[in-house]
Amino acid sequence: MERTIGRDFGIQIAALPMGEDWVFLIRGGRAHIGAAAAAYPDGEAAAGTAISLPGHREAELAAEVAKKAAARLKRAAAVVMGIHIDDATRADIAAIVAEVHQRMELLLSELQSGLAAPQRRE
Repeated sequence: MERTIGRDFGIQIAALPMGEDWVFLIRGGRAHIGAAAAAYPDGEAAAGTAISLPGHREAELAAEVAKKAAARLKRAAAVVMGIHIDDATRADIAAIVAEVHQRMELLLSELQSGLAAPQRRE
C-alpha cells in the first residue's frame, strides 16, 4: 500500500525498451522537458552525462537516475525528466528527489526480476 506524506507531487516514471537498452520518462507536477541524461555500464558502476534546458535544475537528478539504471541493468539508459512544482520549498525538493529515487528503485527491481512489462507506445 502506498502512502503520501505531505504534498502529492504526482511523480510518474515510464520505462520504454529501446532494443536492449532503456529509456525512462520521469515527470511530476507540471510535466515538461527540463533535462536529459544518458549513461552506460562501466564495470560495477556507470558513467554518463546530462544536459538541462536553461533555467531548469533537473540535470543532476536525471544523471543520478540514469547512472543507477545503467549500473543495475547493465545496459545503456537514458532519462528525460521534467518536474515543476510551483512554490516548491527546500523540503519539497528534498521530498521530490527522495520519491524519484524510491520509485526508480522499485521499477529497477521489477525490471531486474523480469516482472515489469515495458510500456510500449507505437
